[in-house]
Amino acid sequence: MAESLKPVRAVLRPLDLAQHLFEVELTLPAEALAGGAVAALPAWTPGSYLVRDYARFVDRVRRVDGEGRDQPLIKLDKQRWQIPASTQSQVLRYRVYGNDLTVRTNHVDATHAQIIPAATFFYLEGQLNRPFEVRFQGFPKDWGIATALPVEKEVFRAADFDTLVDSPFELGRFRTRFFKTGGTRFDLAFTGDHTGDEARIAEATRRIVEAAGAIFGGFPFKRYLFLLTFTPKARGGLEHRDCTSLLADSLAFDRPEGYHSLYQLIAHEFFHAWNVKRLHDPALGPFDYSRENPTRMLWFHEGMTSYLEHVLVLRAGVVPWSHTAKELARCWSEQVQRPGRLEQSLEESSWDAWIRLYKPHEFSPNSSVSYYDKGEMVAWLMDASLREGSRGKAGLPELFALLWRRHGEGGLTDADVRRAYQELSGRSPRLFWDAYVTGRSELDAAVLLRTFGLRMEARAPWETGSADEAQDEASLKRLRAWTGLVLSAAAPPTIQNVLPGSPASQAGLSFGMEILAVDGWRTPTPADAQRLLAGPGPGGRVRVLASDRGRVFEVGVPVSESPERSHRLVPDIRATAAQRTAFTAAYGQPFPGAPRRRKTSA
Repeated sequence: MAESLKPVRAVLRPLDLAQHLFEVELTLPAEALAGGAVAALPAWTPGSYLVRDYARFVDRVRRVDGEGRDQPLIKLDKQRWQIPASTQSQVLRYRVYGNDLTVRTNHVDATHAQIIPAATFFYLEGQLNRPFEVRFQGFPKDWGIATALPVEKEVFRAADFDTLVDSPFELGRFRTRFFKTGGTRFDLAFTGDHTGDEARIAEATRRIVEAAGAIFGGFPFKRYLFLLTFTPKARGGLEHRDCTSLLADSLAFDRPEGYHSLYQLIAHEFFHAWNVKRLHDPALGPFDYSRENPTRMLWFHEGMTSYLEHVLVLRAGVVPWSHTAKELARCWSEQVQRPGRLEQSLEESSWDAWIRLYKPHEFSPNSSVSYYDKGEMVAWLMDASLREGSRGKAGLPELFALLWRRHGEGGLTDADVRRAYQELSGRSPRLFWDAYVTGRSELDAAVLLRTFGLRMEARAPWETGSADEAQDEASLKRLRAWTGLVLSAAAPPTIQNVLPGSPASQAGLSFGMEILAVDGWRTPTPADAQRLLAGPGPGGRVRVLASDRGRVFEVGVPVSESPERSHRLVPDIRATAAQRTAFTAAYGQPFPGAPRRRKTSA
């Protein structure tokens, strides 16, 4: 029993905060070393499916005897050290560098310290169930410590290494708020300056967690912690069992969309308290921290959560439908035009996350899909399919409620999800899975119209221009033009992607080439290049001067009519009472009014 095991005792001390350095001291109990042991640092952290090799941030690893003298220590590989057999406790000390402000990596400086346990603490192989005790010494006296772990006399205790890894620490002069609901206390720790209203954020968070708790009939914890860190141009989140780490843009709150984006992030990570932290594929826990832990269910754990973040913020009333409709339509546009949709299924995307999604290359958009983004669209279709099959009685929230009641933390398989889908919808899951999960069928919005009264309208580039452009022949010609080149956002114009089968691909243009001139005109910026490429219009041809690895060449590129389409989500003015009821049941908001159609010229 873990309760009878003596803990590993850890002490963290700052070395040079300006240099982002701190020291970790681990006292290993004698009972753990009787036959020798191997101390290892994780290679990754749960929730972020990439081998990050945290050992590259660790050095000066040494074993210290009772008199403070360094003793021999054998390094076995990149992240493992041999500890000799001993009848006495042993002390390990090592230095850690932390200067990467993400939710997956350590960041320490003179203003705060974010400690990610997977990047910080060694574990003893074969002894993951051994408890840990953590103390902090030498940090500024006016710094507080926020974590989900219980504390007693300045000692934070984790029942085992898995619990420790799931409990990040934030040290610093953060600001705190809390609220109680459903018998649970929710704490918020705000780190960093920002332009937002923390009272407004806390109130929105309360409404979001109540919307989630309503789905599952309460909360599976008595305390939950939101760690909110603000820094310019940042966004990210990482879920844990009883807390979440969030990064947000400091300067985003001068417009409502900045709040909406943060609320969606909060909803996403909080829903993970059930989906993946408790309801999860058995492959995702207990973990092997030394290597990849592949699963075919990330489409379910992440894609479904990406869709349900919208459901939660809508039901909570903290984000308007108009914003959500734009977000869903934008994601739909991206997915139905991504060439990789025909190459990789959601199951394949899930399985290969470690080597493909998190390690993209130039050709990735043409050969792969994201289980987040396409998974979100498939979740939307599944919600509609469930409601259509159940005659409005059940949707995706009811599916999760059923899975939670039935499986709790006992492990969840694809077969379990299929069985629940069939039970609620009255439909065989095979067709849906074959099309969207194991297969690569095109996304079909027809079920959204049938169920929710929402029409997905596709618009060509020349249908979305200004009124002046619609009346100008030259402008329409440029809007219709397409070569299949995707250029860098910043100067100089560099090719980021060439869509397969496009005119540019057939002409031999490829990744990394720089566009120097088009039809003899210099192209100092990507906008200049795109304007000149579109100049002749469909059926025309341009001469492109490009460079590749220092060599300059010219090639002719034909111009075609653009196949690209943007989408908007439009409520059907003829929506039936059943469709309107289904919409309200799904999103907790009244059916939106249908907008007026804007006339456009071809």
